Amino acid sequence: MKLKQGCSILLLIAIIVIALYSCQDIGTELPSLTGLSASGTNVSVLKGSSAQITLSGGKQPYIIKKQPNNAIAAVSLNSSILTISGIDTGTTSTIVADSKIPASDSLEIYISIIGTISAVSFSSQIQPIFNSQCLGCHGSNGGLSLNAGVSYANLVNVDARSSCTSMKRVLPDNADNSVLYRKVSGTTCGNRMPEGLQMNTHDITLIQDWINQGANNN
Repeated sequence: MKLKQGCSILLLIAIIVIALYSCQDIGTELPSLTGLSASGTNVSVLKGSSAQITLSGGKQPYIIKKQPNNAIAAVSLNSSILTISGIDTGTTSTIVADSKIPASDSLEIYISIIGTISAVSFSSQIQPIFNSQCLGCHGSNGGLSLNAGVSYANLVNVDARSSCTSMKRVLPDNADNSVLYRKVSGTTCGNRMPEGLQMNTHDITLIQDWINQGANNN
């Protein structure tokens, strides 16, 4: 009797194993998930202004796991867009997480709220960067001209065409989600620009500040 019961149990286990393997052939296997990531993890925001970070990867919905110091900054999350608002100068951080089970992925975003800074001039500070470092490829030839007189209209609030096509070339107030800044800083959106050389930190910061100040045509 015990032998028959043992055989029955083994048979049942074999049937379950076969059924589980069979399920893989009909599409019930769970897809693999990439880790949680963000378009930026070190964010500088002007006091009284705001910036946005895009979350991706992991499993939605995303949540705010830890709020920043509310005397310095406030954060809100709408789907995959994390908005950071500057309240007072200082540094703090926030932690976001996905909904992966049994253990969620989390990511800490470091926030620096700064006081007022001098306005960056497009004509006297940004266009000279294009003139010296970009016109070799983006002059009269190619799909994007950065020549004086047309560069601003070709960049600001214009859809990207060769990479990161869901984004704007320049999105005012949001350098992290502007293809121009991503290209020159080497974060994402294809090959780093300018090709063959790395833009210096000062010029990259000027472009970042110009965009975050509203990408003014000044």
